[in-house]
Amino acid sequence: MDALKTKSIPQIEQDDTALDNLHEILKQSADGNNKIRINEFKSPSFYLPAIGNTSELLDFPSTQKQLLDLFETAYETPLNISRTSKFEFFNKGVGLRTVGKIIGWFKTLPLPFDQLATKRLMAKVIRSNKVGSNAGNWFSAIKNFEAGFQNTSESKEHELGPLFDFILHRCNTDIKFLTLIRQQIKKDKIDTTDVAGAWKLQQPLWSDNSKVPDSALQTFEQHAEKLAVQPKSLTKQQTLDIAESYCHLCLDFYLEAITHYEIGCRFYYGKDPEKQKKELGMITKAILAYATDDNIKTCFDGMLTELKEVTSELVNETSYRKLASFIEIDEEEPGESLEDKQYKQLKDWRNGRNLPSGKKLITFLQNLDEYIDTNSGFVTFLMCRIAMGMDKLVNGVLTQSAGDNCNSDDVEIIIKKVLARIPEYYMTNLKGQLDKRESIT
Repeated sequence: MDALKTKSIPQIEQDDTALDNLHEILKQSADGNNKIRINEFKSPSFYLPAIGNTSELLDFPSTQKQLLDLFETAYETPLNISRTSKFEFFNKGVGLRTVGKIIGWFKTLPLPFDQLATKRLMAKVIRSNKVGSNAGNWFSAIKNFEAGFQNTSESKEHELGPLFDFILHRCNTDIKFLTLIRQQIKKDKIDTTDVAGAWKLQQPLWSDNSKVPDSALQTFEQHAEKLAVQPKSLTKQQTLDIAESYCHLCLDFYLEAITHYEIGCRFYYGKDPEKQKKELGMITKAILAYATDDNIKTCFDGMLTELKEVTSELVNETSYRKLASFIEIDEEEPGESLEDKQYKQLKDWRNGRNLPSGKKLITFLQNLDEYIDTNSGFVTFLMCRIAMGMDKLVNGVLTQSAGDNCNSDDVEIIIKKVLARIPEYYMTNLKGQLDKRESIT
């Protein structure tokens, strides 16, 4: 878990040109009251969800204000403006003097802003926002990571390559589609009140760039008009069919992202190429276990079970009680024995209750690493966060989909049916990455 410890921050020679240009752009954007604000762009989309939605699922900073707070903490450099000003910078706006302080503060941070805010990137972000795509923030995030990686690592490769390739493909196809739609609307070739027609236009985007079954796309096309105008007229079976289509659309991006990330990790960290070509990854197996095994109550439960199985394989047979012994508990509390408290805590985690904070999860994984005599770094931490994030997503879909004709039990069965397709996502994407690597060599 050394990757989670504080690292010395490299000193980067700062070029303030990009920040000076940004300052000028912000000043020119002031409203009639000389207030400046940065809008947090977020478009509702299943095909390319907002990056903030994904960050929130992982319990990472999901708003621009939270990122400011993170920079203050990470670089131990306070931004000397009020909490209200931080909030209003992304809401009602702040004055020119406050904006000057923010830009001045950014100049003190060891970040390569000349690489993070290039003209090419800004043009892509502006184009994305103009057509209503979430791609802009994804472009910025990937560029930020790549620039940081180049400045801090001697290696040219990292585990996020396949994930970034997938996301960039989604970004580019989303922008292309939305640009075409806007052009068609301007030419009066699209009736914006025609719900069924609007959905029909989206079908090629999904059929050409996703693993959503054609049957799910056709179901939406068949019932789109009735769903928009007279949802109560749908039969129970029609409602269940639509709920299944909705789950396919809602979960597709995340199943793609998770499997691409996991494949990247296995290529980067794995030591047995033949094993990598045949076996599913741990997160994939954890989600599959939740979808197909009634004894596994959550995706995080599946992940904990995977950790138990790996520990059994590397050390010796490991029970859930043994796994629980790596949880840190306050021994000062009266009552049950330490072992019982740990086991009770693990049972809660497996059932999605009293989930661990980041600090508690890190300690648990560090203790497990010490027992196995390994160093899993940030990888297992993020794998657990992904599993817990999927549980949040599942709960959200349950809440949104359940209704008069479709109760939560019905929806959970449907969700598990959709999640059970994750091996198909994994193996298809694995083949794509293997073919790509073979073509390069």
